[in-house]
Amino acid sequence: MTLFNKINLKKLKFLFNKYNALISVKMTTREEEYEAFKEFYYNIINELHIDGNPKEQAEKLARDFVYNEDKYVMYDDVYDFLSDASKEHTLILLSDNWPCVYNILKRWNIYDFFTKIYISSEYCELKKDGKFFDRPINEFNIKENEAIFVDDNPDLLVVAVKKKLSPILMDRANNYRQFNKYSRITNLKELNEVGVWKH
Repeated sequence: MTLFNKINLKKLKFLFNKYNALISVKMTTREEEYEAFKEFYYNIINELHIDGNPKEQAEKLARDFVYNEDKYVMYDDVYDFLSDASKEHTLILLSDNWPCVYNILKRWNIYDFFTKIYISSEYCELKKDGKFFDRPINEFNIKENEAIFVDDNPDLLVVAVKKKLSPILMDRANNYRQFNKYSRITNLKELNEVGVWKH
C-alpha cells in the first residue's frame, strides 16, 4: 500500500484498529469483501487527509487487495508437498482470511489438494479465539493428537494444544531458532520428519 508509505505508522495502526470492525463482518463473496474494504480504506484515507480523491483511492486499494492475485508468491516447496501429501492424508486449511483467498489458492493450483477449507470471514471467527478450531475437529471427528497443526504464529500453537492438536511451528525465516517448546520446521518438506495430518 504505497499510498500509506509516508504516514505516521502509529496513527495508521490506530486507524486500522478503529475501523477493523468494517472488515470483520461475515463475508462469503469477493464482492462483499471488496465493498467492505472499500469502506475500510475510505474511512482511513479520509481521516489521514491524504491528497487526492479519497473515494477513488479507496476503490483502487480495495480492488488491489481483493482482485490482484499476482502480488502473492507461493513458496517453492508448497505445491509438490501438498500434491504428495493429499494422496495419503486429509489436508485441512484453517485460515484467518477473506473470500479472495479461494482464488489465490486456485491460481496456485493447490485448492483441490485440501479436503476442506475454512476461512474466518465466513464464520466471523478467528483462530486465536479457539472456537474456529472446533469446526474441523467436529466435522472430521479428529481425536486427541490425531492431527497436527502447522502455523507461523507461536501464540496459535498454544491454542492448538488446548484443542488437543499436535503443534508445529513454521519458521521459514529462522526467527525462532531458540524455540523448543514445540517442533519447528523451516519448510514443508521437513514435515516428513514429524508426520503429517492424518486421516
